Amino acid sequence: MKKGIQYLLLLLVVVILGVGIFSVARRLTGSPAKSRRENTGTRTETKAADKKDKKEAEATTEKKVDNSVPMTALTVTAPQGYLRVGKDMQLSIKTEPAEATNTDLEWTCSKEGAVTVSGDGVLTPNEGAEKNTVTVTAKATDGSGLEQSFDLRILPAIDPSKPMVAITFDDGPKPETTNAMLDALEENYALATFFCLGQNVGYYPDVVKREYELGMEVGTHTFSHQQLTALGAEALDQEISKAVKANEDALGVKPSLMRPPYGSANKTVLQAVKGYGLCCMNWSLDTEDWKTKNADATYKMVMTATDGDVILLHDIHEYNVDAVKRFVPDLMAAGFQLVTVSELYENRGETLDPGTIHFRTDPTTESAGETEAASTEDGAVSATTAP
Repeated sequence: MKKGIQYLLLLLVVVILGVGIFSVARRLTGSPAKSRRENTGTRTETKAADKKDKKEAEATTEKKVDNSVPMTALTVTAPQGYLRVGKDMQLSIKTEPAEATNTDLEWTCSKEGAVTVSGDGVLTPNEGAEKNTVTVTAKATDGSGLEQSFDLRILPAIDPSKPMVAITFDDGPKPETTNAMLDALEENYALATFFCLGQNVGYYPDVVKREYELGMEVGTHTFSHQQLTALGAEALDQEISKAVKANEDALGVKPSLMRPPYGSANKTVLQAVKGYGLCCMNWSLDTEDWKTKNADATYKMVMTATDGDVILLHDIHEYNVDAVKRFVPDLMAAGFQLVTVSELYENRGETLDPGTIHFRTDPTTESAGETEAASTEDGAVSATTAP
């Protein structure tokens, strides 16, 4: 009996001790499942906190730009004041001092979305921006307040598959008439080619500069309008060299095209112009404005143009001013693109090599007959011999 009681008491003690030990252990370690849940929650919260801290750090880094050495001067220069849609140009950007810590620029345009400027200063007109003159502005982002602006004429893109003609003018410049014709071209965002007499370039360099700055092509018509095929070697060289120098003095660049007076050229002439890097450019449509002296007659003749024509006019005659004002918009309305001679040939995949003579280009005809270096005989080659 006593032994039975003793066993019960011993068993009770063991149970009590076991329960006590378990309770202590549970309090010390917690529930395994709960512990896992708590640990998982802690890790998730830690990751979220880490991500938040990382984002805040990145945002702080983006906003924090070193402006400790601000710019003191900013110069932005465009190589030209015009650009066709589909082309781009590299701007010249200079900042001072060399150790400026933030030279980033913010670009804006007076017509929103008209142009895009890349980080390295390449400007590109966007589609739909043609026939606009805009102001492009670069502004410093370093708090210096520096900014620079320039104006840009945006010309229509050239579509090689559509009709185009090259309007050309001889004998100028003459301020009273040439400027009026330039006004009409500028207003319509159209281009033409001016073959200037060297002596007139010297008299009116500002007019020639305006032609060039508007995007017109400026060639030479020799210095004093001598018939080149009638000149000796020395006189021939003088007519060409003085004309080239006159253009270079006025514009800073040499011409690449020459229209020989009266359209007269031979092997000797072509060899001489080749030495100056010049190509002879005659014409395929002569308005004979000098003969009719009538704006209506000139207008009607120009409106007979076909794709690829090089059209001859003179910008020194008052009666041509009205004709130009009328036919420029009317040719464009008829579907013609008004381009320079060089653009005409470039977009037809043809070249204008020094020492060759040309009259027109047309995608439906071969160009070999146009670009012979000289006629088979050492005689004059005139526009009337064009195919």
